[in-house]
Amino acid sequence: MNYKTIVFVLLAALVSPVFGQTKGDVFNPDTQITWLGLDFSGAKFIGDRERLGSESDIRHLLDAINELMIKEADKYNVAAALKRKTVENAIDITNEHNAELDILSMISAEGKDHIHLKPDDVDQIISTYDFKGKSGIGLMFNVESFNKVIEEGSFWITFINMGTKEVLFTERLTAPPSGFGMRNFWAGSVNGVLAKIKKKEFENWRKKHG
Repeated sequence: MNYKTIVFVLLAALVSPVFGQTKGDVFNPDTQITWLGLDFSGAKFIGDRERLGSESDIRHLLDAINELMIKEADKYNVAAALKRKTVENAIDITNEHNAELDILSMISAEGKDHIHLKPDDVDQIISTYDFKGKSGIGLMFNVESFNKVIEEGSFWITFINMGTKEVLFTERLTAPPSGFGMRNFWAGSVNGVLAKIKKKEFENWRKKHG
């Protein structure tokens, strides 16, 4: 093997983990996935304005749901939903991004805001993210709405090549909230989505994207 060939092989080995992620890798249990947490860039909180409290209360709610999923990982089991033993965690990425959002613009009284995002909107959101040099596949839940009027949370489940910011695929899922207190109430909706993914949707996505 000559010098040029050796250099090419080494470069290919370095570049491949960053740029080589495909939809199919999501369904390979040997492929590591990083849980990035809940993104609220396009989120709308519909109804229940009084209980949302102040802007600082809402900011705390965003962080608290992300942190709850780490603290109670056995209950909010992202790895199990993805047919894996473990996932890496990097919720600091979404927490820092959420901290820069205009919180008051998320509050809505319009029913039409419940289902308002499209895949192109998710692509745009992901393009604004700083993944802090991470590569491989990341999983983010892009919150579309927490709708107290009809008691439903809507999310885009988004798999990302973090090295290129390419959205491998994104799918909308909804689930009702449950629990006491604002944090647990809407975290219940997240848990409902995870249950759907584990029970049926992951295999449906495998047939569609794998």
